[in-house]
Amino acid sequence: MPGAPPRSPGHRSSSVAGVGRVVADDMMSALLTCLPDPPFSAARGTLFCGAAGLEDRISHLPKALLSNIISRLPAKDAAHTTTLSTRWRRLWASTPLVLDDADLVVFPQRGGPPRINWEAVFTAVDRIITSHPGPFGCVHLTVCYMAPHGGALARWLRLLAAKRVEDLVFVSRPFPVHVRLPADVLRISSLRRLYLGFWHLPDLFPGLPRGPEVFPHLQEIGLCHNATRSALSAEVIEHLLQCSPVLEKLSIILNYDGPTHVSVRSRSLRCVVLWMSLARELSIVATPRLERLILWQTIPGYPCDLFITKVKIRNAPELRVLGSLDPSIHVLEIGNTVIQAGTRMSPANMVPSVKILAVKARFGIRKEAKMLPTFLRCFPGVETLHVMSDEADEPSGKCNLKFWQEVAPIDCLEARVKKRFDLWLSFIVIISRVFSQFQGKRMELAFLRFVLERAQILEKLVVVLANGDTATEDDETCTKLKALATAKRASESRPTVVIVAREGDSAWCFHRASDLSASDPFDG
Repeated sequence: MPGAPPRSPGHRSSSVAGVGRVVADDMMSALLTCLPDPPFSAARGTLFCGAAGLEDRISHLPKALLSNIISRLPAKDAAHTTTLSTRWRRLWASTPLVLDDADLVVFPQRGGPPRINWEAVFTAVDRIITSHPGPFGCVHLTVCYMAPHGGALARWLRLLAAKRVEDLVFVSRPFPVHVRLPADVLRISSLRRLYLGFWHLPDLFPGLPRGPEVFPHLQEIGLCHNATRSALSAEVIEHLLQCSPVLEKLSIILNYDGPTHVSVRSRSLRCVVLWMSLARELSIVATPRLERLILWQTIPGYPCDLFITKVKIRNAPELRVLGSLDPSIHVLEIGNTVIQAGTRMSPANMVPSVKILAVKARFGIRKEAKMLPTFLRCFPGVETLHVMSDEADEPSGKCNLKFWQEVAPIDCLEARVKKRFDLWLSFIVIISRVFSQFQGKRMELAFLRFVLERAQILEKLVVVLANGDTATEDDETCTKLKALATAKRASESRPTVVIVAREGDSAWCFHRASDLSASDPFDG
């Protein structure tokens, strides 16, 4: 309930039982969609130096060009170049290597047993990490079964530290067994990007490396379904932030069992993503450069509406993108004020820097719909507003046109919605959960009419239809939307109304949410 305190830990333990319904393969698949892609993939092909009797012209190319070729090959094919000649052997040893263990998987021939030799993959990775002198530009290990090889993991991390790896994606298999991650990962000072998945993270103790010299170059970190003794601890997150003086992106992914509290203090962070994860409290305490705060807490098989998250914004003067706020699970606190329906606005509980805001709304639940205008008042500088409409399982109260007409003036609608207003009347979450298809319900149309009547300089209104809905000249959807043309408008110019029919899943995904080069991550 908006404005209510977080529910008791006892409630959390009962709701966590729902996680048992989540299939391990689904969790792993969800994680893999969030991991960064390696610079090159197995699809890039293999090296061909000429058939027997043909002149080998490739081997006569300049050294720099050949090294570039080797760096773009799958690790297995790159290693095979050492058999071509002494020159190729020297080139392989001197080229920064890209190692993706998915390239080392050999699938059985048709008709053979449907099993992959995971031990062979581990052995191949061990041989490459041990034999190549480095440096390693990128190492992505998402296939290896780590559980039986605890002793080798610390040695790998020490070798990768010595060979100056810059990009490390390290996922433990098999899930859901959490293998203890060696503390040696904190000794890889060359890292620029680090993703850790399905690990039991080392507990903090006095001998653990700490301070800005631990990760002096680290710009991006992703913590994916990791745990300490019971859950991903807030202390571990705080420790990593203290060790990363130039960190720009922090992503917490698929952590449905914690951390209970996340407190973010960083002078360098530009983007924080809480993705398919739960936290009892997310506090943005001191982040002078933070531009983007993404909250996407839909988790496959988990009743997320049973878990309340308090989102505290203390000091984020550069925050530009925020969403999606969901009044069914989020309690917003700005400064020292808990935002509730009817909260009196003042500079102390407003964030005028936010230009792009995404809000999830169930118009069939009156108490949640009442939070929408309240949220908007907290962000008077909003220029682009995305509203994602969801179906109410048990509607309570009506939000008709009269309800919206009684709403007091909202600064961002009265004067500042400059660019566009998106109403997502149908939305598909990336983990196959389908929201209601657009039906042009009165409550949704009433909200649209309210926006048209209030927005002074609205330029574009976009209605997104998903899952095969279409809007033709004759269908009911288009007829209902055309009726809005008769609505009284606050804007002197007529805004452009765009109807988008989208097949399949929404373009909204983790990579877009965390991509700082995309000015509007919700505009897919």
